[in-house]
Amino acid sequence: MKKLILILLIPFISFGQKDVIEVNYVINLDKSVSFNYKKNHPGSFFLILEFNSLNNTRANTFKRVISSPSGSLIKLKPTNPDEGIGFQYSFQYYEGNLNSKIDYDYPYILPFDKRKSNFANELYSLENTYLKKKLPKNWKSYSFEFKKPEIVRAIRKGIVVEIINKFKSKSDNVYSYYSEQNSIKIEHKDGSIASYKGFGNNQINVKIGQQVFPQTKLGELAKYDSRERYRLYLSLYSFKTIEGKSLNKIKSSDIEINYITPKFYINGEIKELKNRERFEVDYNEDVLFKEMKRREIKKYKSSKQ
Repeated sequence: MKKLILILLIPFISFGQKDVIEVNYVINLDKSVSFNYKKNHPGSFFLILEFNSLNNTRANTFKRVISSPSGSLIKLKPTNPDEGIGFQYSFQYYEGNLNSKIDYDYPYILPFDKRKSNFANELYSLENTYLKKKLPKNWKSYSFEFKKPEIVRAIRKGIVVEIINKFKSKSDNVYSYYSEQNSIKIEHKDGSIASYKGFGNNQINVKIGQQVFPQTKLGELAKYDSRERYRLYLSLYSFKTIEGKSLNKIKSSDIEINYITPKFYINGEIKELKNRERFEVDYNEDVLFKEMKRREIKKYKSSKQ
């Protein structure tokens, strides 16, 4: 029987020329058909595989969050084992671990060297004030300002899923805010993503796909403007479907960013960081090693000797 194949690729965001996700199939000796995927970009994606036409088999729309570089998806088995399967399929994918179960009480570590003392600014209306945009749902972001090029460190174990490293510091004038900043995005185990902005050009110390741990050096801040100021913008968010929309039949307009208010280890407590609250970066081994495996802890300890 003739096999009919239709491939439709609709990425939620663009990552370059190479397809972010490839779906292929293998016809087995027993005439069953196995579908597999290959992921060419780090991070989680929600994949939808639909069968537009089927002959001599049964299947439903297949939906799954994929995070591994490659793997199997589904196997179609022939109703009549003496005949082959006829099918048409299409697939689409969306960035992020959609509707993942976020750990809102996770104890994050502040993104600087231990014992570094400073205060944080809560940015309630950054996009509204400077970008003239409607505030996203649950908007929350922080800025940290220094008088020297401070080192920025990871707040939690995760995978680097995006790096922007092409902008030079705007140190020729005084600015309240500008969007063209070098940045790093890191996806965590629960599907949340941390966005760090403000790095100097070629001052980023991690790579796409790299696994980082709490206190891993990410890079160094750039001079923000003509004043002696170095500023980090930090925000956490996840992807979810808008209220009333399930994962059964979604499109890109049905997905929104859910901003997260993190809790940090501060003065021996796990709590939210308040506006203009002075802090000293601190952590204990329970917080530092919370998501590390034994071999990772051993390696970390040996590196500090």
